[in-house]
Amino acid sequence: MHQLRALGVSAEAEAIYLDLMKRGALSIHELTAGSGSVDDPLAELAAVGLVDRADDKVMPRPPHLAMEALAQRHTREVDLARECAALLSDLWTAGVGQQTYVELLPSAETARAVLNHVQVDAQLQVRAMTVGNLASPDHQIVDGLFDALGRGVTYEVIYGTQVLQSPTALRMVQLCADAGEQARVFPQVPLNLTIVDDRWALLSARTPVGEIASTAAMVVHHSPFLTGLVGLFDAFWRMAVPITSGTETSDSIGAPSLETKRLLTYLSAGLTDESIAREFGLSERTIARRISRLQEALGAQTRFQLGVQASRQQWL
Repeated sequence: MHQLRALGVSAEAEAIYLDLMKRGALSIHELTAGSGSVDDPLAELAAVGLVDRADDKVMPRPPHLAMEALAQRHTREVDLARECAALLSDLWTAGVGQQTYVELLPSAETARAVLNHVQVDAQLQVRAMTVGNLASPDHQIVDGLFDALGRGVTYEVIYGTQVLQSPTALRMVQLCADAGEQARVFPQVPLNLTIVDDRWALLSARTPVGEIASTAAMVVHHSPFLTGLVGLFDAFWRMAVPITSGTETSDSIGAPSLETKRLLTYLSAGLTDESIAREFGLSERTIARRISRLQEALGAQTRFQLGVQASRQQWL
């Protein structure tokens, strides 16, 4: 055990105090037997109230009162440090630190670690849009997402079309939607954005610089910039197409089947017939026929008109 060392007392001073507690008062000669000078260690112990010196004797003092006094002193120091931190932060913000609401992150891996922390920090709501994992080509569900959904945190997520081109990613999105995530898709999501309770946001993007992909990431705290990011998300959310949950049902008369809703969602997201066929486990010809039947049912001459009509009918 090294309780005193944890408080900043040296190993030599700790050893002397433990020896005094076992043997009682000792002379300086007894303490120095087989070692060098003990003046510095004894000065440490005296400073925290653990020993008294009388003539040639060193006597241990009960530790409880000394440690209680030390704890109170440290508490006062902590309070003072906090007051100083608040004052200096105000001065910093008023001067050269006017942009302290932005924290630049060193790498995509760091951004991923912050993203995983979102699920723990979120209390009410997470809003996000994503072009996929910037740290790795592999698709994965962020750590703790299902736990956060389970404790009542609401999720609104906009996926870029490029994410849904991967069958693996598409199934992961469906899993999240089935768990309660409100998912939508938009063809041209430009970057990754995650907003936590409107308190802070994680922003990350990647762009090729020559043959090397350059990644930038930052955390944005409460500020006009954060308010702007919230507005940006809201604009994309209004334009995005809902992704139907695999557990969703509809009681309205004439409502499309779940499979039809999924088909319309994938079409609106810009997926090719090949990708849609692979997801449904059907041939491209079968998918094309289903699309033609939908166009006929809704009076649409083109696939674009099909999307417009489906939206008007509130099928999306």
